[in-house]
Amino acid sequence: TDGSIDCTLHKEALRNAVLNSTQASTLLGGQSINDIILNHCYTPLSASVGEEACVEESEEWETLEAVLSREFGEGHGGRKVMLCGGAGMGKTTGVEQLIWDWAAGTRLQHYTFLLRVCVDTLFTSKKSLEGLLLTSHANFSTEALAIVLQRPAESLLLVLDGLDRFQNLLSECPPSDELVNDPQQPVGGAVLLHSLLEGFLLPGASILLTSREPILDLESLQCVHLLGFSQDQRRTFAQRFFQNEAKAEQILHHCEQAVGMAELCVCPTFFWMLCCVYKECKDRAPQTLTELCCIVTHKILQEHSVSMEAGKQLLCGLGKLADHCTSLTQTSCSSTEVFACGLQPFLGSAVLSAFLRLSGGDISSDEATFSFLSPVFREFVSAAAFYLDPSGGIPEEGEGLLHVFLAGLSDPAQRTLLKSSVGTFSSGRLSEFHQWLMSSVTEVLPGFEKEKHWRMFQLLHHAHSPVLVREGVGSCQWRTVSYSGLRVADCVALAYIVCCLGEMEHLNLYGSKLTEKQMLKLLPVFQLARSVNLSQSHLSSDGLRHLAQAMMDGQTTALNLSYSKLGDEAVKTLCPALKHSNLQTLNLRVCNLTPGCCEALGQMLSGSKLCVLDLGGNDLQDQGLSQLISAVGTSSCRLQDLSIGMCSLSGACVAVLSSALSSSLSELKILNLRDNSLAEDTLELLSQALQTGRSSLNTLTLFDCELTDSCCPSIAAILQSHNCHLTELDLSVNELGQSGALVIFDTLTAPQCPLKKLCMVRCELTEQVFSVLGSVLVSATSRLKELDIGINPVGDAGAKHLWKALKHPNCKLQHLDLEMISLTDASVDELCEAVAASTSLTSLILKNNGLTDLSVPRLVKLVQDRPIMKELNLQYNDFSEDVFELMDVCPRIQY
Repeated sequence: TDGSIDCTLHKEALRNAVLNSTQASTLLGGQSINDIILNHCYTPLSASVGEEACVEESEEWETLEAVLSREFGEGHGGRKVMLCGGAGMGKTTGVEQLIWDWAAGTRLQHYTFLLRVCVDTLFTSKKSLEGLLLTSHANFSTEALAIVLQRPAESLLLVLDGLDRFQNLLSECPPSDELVNDPQQPVGGAVLLHSLLEGFLLPGASILLTSREPILDLESLQCVHLLGFSQDQRRTFAQRFFQNEAKAEQILHHCEQAVGMAELCVCPTFFWMLCCVYKECKDRAPQTLTELCCIVTHKILQEHSVSMEAGKQLLCGLGKLADHCTSLTQTSCSSTEVFACGLQPFLGSAVLSAFLRLSGGDISSDEATFSFLSPVFREFVSAAAFYLDPSGGIPEEGEGLLHVFLAGLSDPAQRTLLKSSVGTFSSGRLSEFHQWLMSSVTEVLPGFEKEKHWRMFQLLHHAHSPVLVREGVGSCQWRTVSYSGLRVADCVALAYIVCCLGEMEHLNLYGSKLTEKQMLKLLPVFQLARSVNLSQSHLSSDGLRHLAQAMMDGQTTALNLSYSKLGDEAVKTLCPALKHSNLQTLNLRVCNLTPGCCEALGQMLSGSKLCVLDLGGNDLQDQGLSQLISAVGTSSCRLQDLSIGMCSLSGACVAVLSSALSSSLSELKILNLRDNSLAEDTLELLSQALQTGRSSLNTLTLFDCELTDSCCPSIAAILQSHNCHLTELDLSVNELGQSGALVIFDTLTAPQCPLKKLCMVRCELTEQVFSVLGSVLVSATSRLKELDIGINPVGDAGAKHLWKALKHPNCKLQHLDLEMISLTDASVDELCEAVAASTSLTSLILKNNGLTDLSVPRLVKLVQDRPIMKELNLQYNDFSEDVFELMDVCPRIQY
């Protein structure tokens, strides 16, 4: 027979197989192939090569048609592609459309023959490749097929659809000496398949396989993941389905709003079912996934005139079968297993075929297997059976929908139609589930696993009971771990929970990357949260606008956007809304800000409720600070705490700051100028401002501001002024030296000096300075309660002055930090005597010193005998592991 005639006849046979197909569309089985192809209903599907992705979140997807056209393009002979995707994602539909297009002469015409390999009989007994192809293609005679297989293999494309049913038979590769190269040699299915894929049999032929999972790991095999419908593809499908753009938009909007449906609508089979139900329900579309499944089940039972008692029996049997499949991690069951689940009365009936697919022959065949048409409904009937069958407890579950359906079915409104088909649910079972849910909530929410938090929120959302939310979430210790990585469905569920509660103390979204869609879903949460943490997060420009609106409309008082790389434009977007919000604390540390946004920040400060503003780590410069600080001295500015550390400021900014601080209208109490290069001669201006009596500043941080001893008289003048309100002063990491420190310490005993906390870490202090400091601490007029003077290597000799002071009844020290001052074991006895004698010390930091194991027993006993001691920090000393257990006895010791 001539090859060209065979090809023409073969294409005609492939088209006739579709034209003559009797397969019908069913709600759970999906739209039939012949219906899709002949009525031109096919909508291109999304796919990605190599790695699995989410079509809603990934930008790395293409249409399946584009991928297959490239992978099997002309000149690419011998290509082997595994098309993977879950049940109902359109694998078979996509392949059948490809076959139809080839047979119609519109795609992949460089392949002379496209041949199906019958997967159903591949593993039943030993067969040859030729025998399998004859089973699939009755139009070929044995002789004609032999001629086809003798053609150059590069002209052949073989299709094997549905390999996932035989995953267990393919888990191990056969030895290479068992592989065959003769199309007429009968072998087992695994050997035959690997012979094809590894190029022993028909080398050069192209092969397309489909499976739910990538079950074969071969270098020669390219994996293509089917992602289903994108939003635009759903729109195209809906417009074709309804022949009405307005209706199409309604269904798309409904998918977004209905509980639990949006994430499943990427699945073409599910979306088709939803469109069918929506078309029939008209104005009363299902509001939740559970309600949708109840409607579909009710419709199937009605169509087949199943009585209430029989319906109950059917669902109980299907539920047992579903649990059996789940427990054995298998997708199909034998006839024997179906009998054992009580489904024998329904075998051969149309109603059972509405839920289960029969494969491998007729019911009486030993090779017959049953599988659920829809994995979603497999879990739905399992949940329904729990409420209808009193035996067994609450099923265990991984990440599936079983518990979601248990939650949804616990709501009377969602199960109304199902009740009319199968009867009333057991009240005891409903109570059992509610108790389990409440117990799970109180166990999970105090924990650190955010995914488990989200799971509880989803179950509560599907249960749709504000009372359960208030009883469960409202009464437990909800730990506010970071909720970075939220999916849209998680955002919706969290919003439901917070709306039921009416408020949220703290929303932690640290490290999140939020889309506009996610921000919209989270709007109620932002509005009801008292504080919001978006540190190290990424927000789109549209997302920022939604955040601004939420802050303006809501009750949030604290917002942390630190390290979020906002930039000037983002801050300009936020500021007008924040000015009219309830915000009192705003953290914009390290947000890539420049002087360009400072005018907007200044305008926000005028008239806002903001009391705390952190702008540290931004390149504001003197110019930007001048624009910002102009608002501080006005009556409409309530700012009390300003952090502008590491902002590229110079001494030139001190004049502007001093002017603002001198204003009688300024409410500023805390000023952080750390890590800026302040000129020493300008510090005199700051000193004068703080002595006017109009400044209420009580905390000043000048950490690492390149100060030396020449600025110390100006600082001393502040401290001994009768108008000084400073209670905390940080001069750490400046080269003050002995002379500068002594000038400052001379003022600390003045009766008018209000200082309670002093930090002079790494200031080049000497033993003599420590000696003077010891005298200050025993002065009756000194108010010092906290002292940080670490990284000044004075050793045991310098520290002994402090030990002596601690014993004195006038010493008020509660916190003492002596990190890295070169302490040794020789000082420990005197140290312990001093601390034991102190009436006030509760915190002692001795990190990074030279203490060894010898000191540990004495220090442990000190803490054990001193109940008021809250903390002894011994980290990074020279301890061996031998003493760790001894220190573990006392949890107040850190090591």
